[in-house]
Amino acid sequence: MHRSNGLPLFNRLAAANGGTAGRYTPRQRLFSSVAELDSFRVGSHVAGFDVLRVKRVDDFDLTAVQLKHGRTGADYLHIFKDDANNVFNVGFKTAPYDSTGVAHILEHTALCGSKQFPVRDPFFKMLNRSMATFMNAMTGSDYTMYPFSTENEADFDNLFSVYMDATLFPLLRNLDFKQEGWRLEHQDPLDPSSPIIFKGVVFNEMKGVFSDVNNIFLQRLQQSIYPGTTYGFVSGGDPENITDLSLEGLRQFHRENYHPSNAMFVTYGSFPLLKRLEAVNEKISQFSPIERKPIEDVKRFDQPKTIRMQCPPDPMGDPERQTRMSLSYLTNDGTDAFETFAMRLIAYLLTDGAASPFYRALIETNIGTDYAPSTGYDNTVRQTSFSVGLQGIRSSQVEMVEQKINEVFAQVAKEGFPAHRIESAIHQMELGIRHRRADFGMGLSQSVIQQWIHGGDPINALEVTKYIAQLREELRNPDFFSSRINKYFLNNTHKILFIMEPSETYTAELDAREKERLQKMVSGLTEGDKTRIYEEGIELKSMQEEKPDLSCLPTLNLSDVPLKGKAYSVVDRPLQHLGVPVQWRETATNGVSYVEIAKSIEGIPDDLVPFVPLYCSALAAFGTKEIPSVPDLIEEIRRYTSGIGATPMIVTAPSSLDATTSAIHFSTSALDGNVPRAYSLLADVIDGPDLSDASKLQPGSEVFERMRTVVAGIATGGMSSLADSGHRYAVGVAGKGLGPASAVRERLGGLESVVFMNKLMAAGDEGIKLALEKIQQISQFLRTGQSPIKAAVISGSSPIRSNEEGLEGLLKRLEWTSKKSVVNSTNFAPTFTNSHVPLPFTVNYTARVFKSVPYSHEDSTSLMVLADLMTSRFLHKEIREKGGAYGAFAFSNAADGLFAMASYRDPPGAGTRTMDAYNRAVEWAADISKHVEQSELNEAKLSLLGKMDMPLSAADEGMGRFRSGIDDEMRQTRRQRLLGVTLESVQRVAQSYLAGKPSSRAILGPSEEELHSGQQWVVESVN
Repeated sequence: MHRSNGLPLFNRLAAANGGTAGRYTPRQRLFSSVAELDSFRVGSHVAGFDVLRVKRVDDFDLTAVQLKHGRTGADYLHIFKDDANNVFNVGFKTAPYDSTGVAHILEHTALCGSKQFPVRDPFFKMLNRSMATFMNAMTGSDYTMYPFSTENEADFDNLFSVYMDATLFPLLRNLDFKQEGWRLEHQDPLDPSSPIIFKGVVFNEMKGVFSDVNNIFLQRLQQSIYPGTTYGFVSGGDPENITDLSLEGLRQFHRENYHPSNAMFVTYGSFPLLKRLEAVNEKISQFSPIERKPIEDVKRFDQPKTIRMQCPPDPMGDPERQTRMSLSYLTNDGTDAFETFAMRLIAYLLTDGAASPFYRALIETNIGTDYAPSTGYDNTVRQTSFSVGLQGIRSSQVEMVEQKINEVFAQVAKEGFPAHRIESAIHQMELGIRHRRADFGMGLSQSVIQQWIHGGDPINALEVTKYIAQLREELRNPDFFSSRINKYFLNNTHKILFIMEPSETYTAELDAREKERLQKMVSGLTEGDKTRIYEEGIELKSMQEEKPDLSCLPTLNLSDVPLKGKAYSVVDRPLQHLGVPVQWRETATNGVSYVEIAKSIEGIPDDLVPFVPLYCSALAAFGTKEIPSVPDLIEEIRRYTSGIGATPMIVTAPSSLDATTSAIHFSTSALDGNVPRAYSLLADVIDGPDLSDASKLQPGSEVFERMRTVVAGIATGGMSSLADSGHRYAVGVAGKGLGPASAVRERLGGLESVVFMNKLMAAGDEGIKLALEKIQQISQFLRTGQSPIKAAVISGSSPIRSNEEGLEGLLKRLEWTSKKSVVNSTNFAPTFTNSHVPLPFTVNYTARVFKSVPYSHEDSTSLMVLADLMTSRFLHKEIREKGGAYGAFAFSNAADGLFAMASYRDPPGAGTRTMDAYNRAVEWAADISKHVEQSELNEAKLSLLGKMDMPLSAADEGMGRFRSGIDDEMRQTRRQRLLGVTLESVQRVAQSYLAGKPSSRAILGPSEEELHSGQQWVVESVN
C-alpha cells in the first residue's frame, strides 16, 4: 500500500525529462523513430493493432501513441522519446480473492521456466546474459507487472522474448510452485526422521514483511478501508493463509488473469514501434478474447468505524509510547485525473513540511515520534484514500490526536492555505518537470499501468502543465479547498479510526498459530503422503543441484559491448578570486542548475561524529538569521529550489584502504533564473540561526522542541528501516572492524547509529540538550575550522556566470576559502568478530565479510567477477532455492576494500544453515575453475559491464569523480581489467583473500536463533 504526500511521488514518477546527455545511441535511430511516427495515424490498423490516439506531450518532449489489439483487445501505449534507455512493461490486472498470495506466488513461479525457455529460473539466468538497466517483476494490490529497460536493441529483443513467454506460456511446474510458494518438507530433506516443516521463498518473504510493524499497520489498515473487495485481502500473501494455496489454484489464476485481453503493454524510447507491435501480435494472436472483469468498488460506510489491532513491540522504543493511530478516509475516483491532481496538492499542503497544518499540530508538538506510516494520499487504488495520524503515542492520547486532526480540517475548510504555500507547491511541480532522470521511462511505464488498470486515461496524466493551468483557474473559486475538505473529510462517513497497540505476546501467539496449522496438516498425513513429501524433497533437492542447459536462452556477447565506457567530461576551474577548486560540467539540463559543496570534516572531535547525521537532518530545522521562522524558511526554499540537503560522506582513496577523506556535502538545485536566490538560501541555511540567547535552548522553547522532533523522527525512521534493509545493516555490523571507512560509516548510518539515536531520544530532555550542544559545536567547527572546501556545478552554458557569482558569494559569506586537500592516513588494525543482534523478527538477515583490496588494485576486478559468480552459481541456489531465503548474494565493495556475502529474509536456522553455506561458498570459490565454464565467466563480465554502463541522471553526471576521486580514465582502466579477468585470476583471488582468511559475521534476527557452534558469538543488544 503506497502512500504519498502528493507531490514527492508525482515528482518521482513523472517529473523528469528523459535522457539526453551521455546518450550513445546513433542519431539515425531517433530519426527513424520520428519518421516511423508518421505511420501511426488515428484510425489506421498496424500489425494487428488499431491506432486510437496520437498525442504530443510537450511537457516531457514525447509523443504517445495509444493502440488496441484487434483480436484480443489488449491495450498498448508506446511513448516515442529521444532516450536511449528503452523500456518494456506488461501489466495484468490481478485482483486476488483471498490472502493466499496467489498473485505474488504466480509472479515468482511464472519466472521459473516457460514453453520456449524450459530451464529453471530463466529470469535470474538472464541477469548475467544481458546489459539491462532494470529487470524486475512486481505485484501490487490489484496488478502484476513485468518491466525491463536496456540501451541495447538486441538485448531488448532477447529480454522481450523471455518476458513474453514467461507471462503467457509459463510451465508452472509442481516443484517450482513448492520452491517459490510453500511446501511441507523435512527440515533436512535427506533425513526422513527430521521434523516436517513449512518452507518456501514467498512464505518466508512474507513472514519478513509481517515482521515490520509499519507493514502490518499499512496492510491491516487497507483491509479495513476496503472490506468485501479485493483490497480486503493480502495480495502478497498472509503467512497464515499462504499454506492454503494449491498448484491448481495457481494455474487457474494464471488462466483467468495472464491473458492478452487482460494485459496492458507499455513501451518507451527510441527503438522502432512497428517491430515491437509485430512481435507482440505474433505472441498474442493465438489467444481468443475473454471478458475483462472489473474490480468491484467498496460499499461506502453509513457511519465511521473504529478498529483496534495488535502488533509486536518495538524493542528500542519507549514501552509507554508505542501506540499507532490514524484517521483514514475513502476519497475520490482515481480515474478523474484533475481531481486526483488536486487531491495530491491538498495532501501535500496538509502534511508536508514545517508550514503544513498537520505538521504544526501533530509533529511539532511532539505528541508522537512521527507521522503514522499510512499518512498521505494513496491513489494506487481506483477509490483513493487519505490518512493522517501518529506513531509513538500513549494509548490515552488517541482521543486527543483525533480531536486535533478534526480541528485542523475545520480550520483549513474555513481559512484555506496561504497563497505563498500554494505557489511554492506549484513551483515544485514545474521544477519537477525539468529534471532529466535516467529512470524516467521506467517510472512512467509503472505509473501509467497503475492508472490504466483502474480505467484511467494513460495519456492525460502526462499533461502536467494543462492541469497546472486548470488548477490556477479553479483556484479563483474561493471554495476550491473548502468544498473538498468538507466533502472528503469533515462530512465523509467512510472514515476509520485505526488503532494499533503492541502486545508482548504477539509474536509468540503468531508462532503458536503456525505450529498449530503445521501440526494439523502433519497429523492428517497418511503414510503415502509422508512418502510423497520425502520423495518430492529429494526430487527438489536434485533439481536444485542440476546444472541446467541454458543453450535455449538468448544472450548478448562480450563483442556486443563497446570497449570504451561512457565518459562525462568535466572541467576543473577554480573560482577566480578565491582559488577554491570547482568541477564544472556543462550539459543539457533543461534549464536546471545543480550544485554540491563538500566541506571537509577531517579533524572533527570524535565525540561529535555520531551527531553528524543529526546535524545534517536538522540543517533547516531552526530557521536562519535572515528568516527565523522555520515554516517561512521551508516555503522560501521550496519556492526557489528543489530543496536543500546535507549528507555526510566518507571516502576511501582509490589506491589505499588506510587513506580516507570525510566531508559534509551540501546540495541544491534550481531553475536557472532562480540560481542567485538558491545560493543565498543555501548560505543562510549553512550559516544557521542565532542561538546566542540561552533561553532558546531550554526545554519548552521552540528550538529545544524542534530538536526533539528531529531526533524522534530519525530514531523512528531508523528502526523502521531495519526490516526492509536488514541485510545492509548486517553487512555494516560485520564490516565495521575491517577498515577505517567502514568503522566511521557504521557510526554515521549503520545499526550503531540507529541504536545511538534511539538512546538519545530515550534520554529525554538531557538527550535533547546534549544534541543541541553537539550540533552547535559541529556548526562552529565548520565555520571556524580551516578544513578544505570544494564544489561541483552541473548546468547548461547560459547560467555558468550566475553560478560562479552565487558560489563565490556563498563562500565569501561563510569564509570558506581553504583549498588544501586533507587526507586522513592511518595504520588501521582490523578486528574480526561474530555478532548476533536479537531483533523482534521472524526471519534473519546475515552477513560474512572479508577484508580485500582498494579500487585501483589489479585484483579488484577479479574479486568483482568472483562475487557475481558466487551469487549466481552458488549462493542463489544454496541459500535462496534450498534454504528458502528471499535473497542471497555476494558483492565486492571496491570503495572500502571489503568482500561480503549476505542473505535477506532468511528463515529460522540461518545461524547454522546459512553460515555453513558461506563456508562452502569459500571452498567452492577456491576451486572455482572446476565448477565454472568460460561461457559463465563471460556472462559475469557482461553483467558487470552492464552495471558500469548504467545511464545517469543529469544531476549525477561526473559526480563520481567529484565524490570519490574516480575519474573516467580510472574507470576505463577498470573496464579493461575486467575484460581481461580469467578463471585462473578469479580462483587465485578466492584463495588469496577468502580461503583460510579471517572474516567477521553478523546475524540480525530472532533471539532464539541457534548459532553456529564452531564460531564464537557476541550478543549485541539494541536496548
